[in-house]
Amino acid sequence: MKIKNIEGLSDVYLEQIEGTSEWYFCKQCEDSFCDLYEAEEIIKEKGKFSGATCYLIHYPDGEVFRPFEMRKNIYIEAPVWDNGKIGFLEVDFLMNKINVYYYMPEDKKLVKLAELPLESVEDCYNLRLKSTPLMLGRDGNEGKYEIIWPVRKTILMGDRETLMFRQDEKLYFNDWYENPEYHEEVVVRDINTGLVMERFCGNIYRMPDGTYWRI
Repeated sequence: MKIKNIEGLSDVYLEQIEGTSEWYFCKQCEDSFCDLYEAEEIIKEKGKFSGATCYLIHYPDGEVFRPFEMRKNIYIEAPVWDNGKIGFLEVDFLMNKINVYYYMPEDKKLVKLAELPLESVEDCYNLRLKSTPLMLGRDGNEGKYEIIWPVRKTILMGDRETLMFRQDEKLYFNDWYENPEYHEEVVVRDINTGLVMERFCGNIYRMPDGTYWRI
């Protein structure tokens, strides 16, 4: 058995970035692990948050990239793949800002795409980047999906729908039903109107070579 030791990382969980076979990531919190919404609640309760960051690991060489330093009151969300670029969401609770970045691994360079006031969202619940192309959205489980950036738009949807990904002008949602038996469906909506363009049973997966597998 061939084992490769990845230097500089410990007590983290490695995950593959959807849409690429080259890149993996791991999230790390200064204290106990929490998601973005929980970090926001900690800020409200205690007035400070110890920080959370994200590392990139390249396959097959195992090189570790650190686009962000661990900083107090700043949360770095999991990355998304967007046609050769890696998108990052940063929430700066100290400055009350939401920042969107591209990371360019070859240059080891961060490019800021957007800076938004934290007040532009009701809260950070299910606040995530989606692709492709890159956009920032929020699913508050209120029967609607809010696109925050690059345009502001609200998409009405079913109570159980969850956005999986964007493909140009189409949004792909997962929906599920329990009666009479549990099953899942994919709902395809027009990003401009929110209207349903297609609905089919099963699921759909984005593969590293850019294809989509429908099951």
